[in-house]
Amino acid sequence: MTPDTHCHLELVSEASGIPIPEIISTAKKDEVCPLITVGIDIPSSRGAIAISSRFKEVFASAGIHPNGCSSCTEEHFHKLEEMCTSKNVVAVGETGLDYYRSASTKDEQERAFRRQISIAKKCKKTLIIHSREAHSKVLEILEEEDTTGIGVIMHCFSGDEDFLRECLLRDYFISFAGPITFKKSVDTRRLASLVPLESVLAETDAPFLSPEPFRGKTNFPQRVKLVAAELGRIYSLPPTRMSEILLQNTSRAFKISQVLEIDNG
Repeated sequence: MTPDTHCHLELVSEASGIPIPEIISTAKKDEVCPLITVGIDIPSSRGAIAISSRFKEVFASAGIHPNGCSSCTEEHFHKLEEMCTSKNVVAVGETGLDYYRSASTKDEQERAFRRQISIAKKCKKTLIIHSREAHSKVLEILEEEDTTGIGVIMHCFSGDEDFLRECLLRDYFISFAGPITFKKSVDTRRLASLVPLESVLAETDAPFLSPEPFRGKTNFPQRVKLVAAELGRIYSLPPTRMSEILLQNTSRAFKISQVLEIDNG
């Protein structure tokens, strides 16, 4: 089995018109399991939890995306914290900073980011980090808020070598998505080669970022196998071995032994 550590199942269903049970079933038939379905606001986080409660192959992450935090009040964060006590929730996120888009101000994003780090620490959940053109500030806030004792995942890694090396010094997990397969992503593949095997994860971010040869089309969880295959080429590992490593890393990253039990069952 190959895990997809970051997808948005409700959005995949909306984009494709395919029911969520069928999306999950197709992924499992293609030996893609488990799936981490990720919330980007309060409603989608509730949806992620509902899906994970119905399907043993799915785990949930609950969070508020940096581009959607402009209207957040303390009540939103109380609701999020309550959701994160669920046994089906294995992470907080995706959260972080996005200075590329201006849907939320920097102050609004940073406040929401700090609150979600606090929730992750209180609930002992892994953090899924979205970082776009804000890498220095993301590292600064993570250090100031002291994430010792909880896992940190850099979702859809897009930083430079300095950012990567600092993340690795802090024992963060580095997750790669479809762009690693793009012809022009030479530097991304070079950076991936610098990541120790025990720190690498694979994701789709479905319905976004479809890998080659499906670039520009609606993405699906099963296409994580194309990301895993590219990582296998980078590490000179056969697909089965690369998938084994990704499964083990997913289990450690989210502190869920059920991942390996699903694979064995």
